[in-house]
Amino acid sequence: MSKLSERIGNFVLKHPTLHKCVVLAENCVKKPLFGCQDCGQCVLSYNAYTCVMSCPKQIRNGPCGGTRPDGHCEVYPERYCRWYLVYKRAKKLGMIGKLRKYHIPVDRRFEHTSAWMNMFTGKILPMTWGRDLKKGEIEEIAKK
Repeated sequence: MSKLSERIGNFVLKHPTLHKCVVLAENCVKKPLFGCQDCGQCVLSYNAYTCVMSCPKQIRNGPCGGTRPDGHCEVYPERYCRWYLVYKRAKKLGMIGKLRKYHIPVDRRFEHTSAWMNMFTGKILPMTWGRDLKKGEIEEIAKK
């Protein structure tokens, strides 16, 4: 993000009431719409707006080896694998290219913190709104 967004983010962090309002707004949007699990390191924009942290194994970079041929989860056979749902939605939205992005493992220190505030203060990578990642963008993001 920019220096301006970092300054705004730090200002919000210094004012507890304002910070609580941001956290409340984030939770009101992301939890009902995307099933957000409050990891503090949101990758929704890369995974077709599907929270992959609700996977019982919390795998952020593709399905595990136990996904069944019909797309169901090995841990909870009554549910679809989160990555099966991500792929279906990404295909429908034309975002398959964004699934190439490798995500670092979850840093548990960010759990139950605001991903929006973490993004604005530069603690995590910003979201990308484009449909696809091009080869140069993938390499540039990997450097960060």
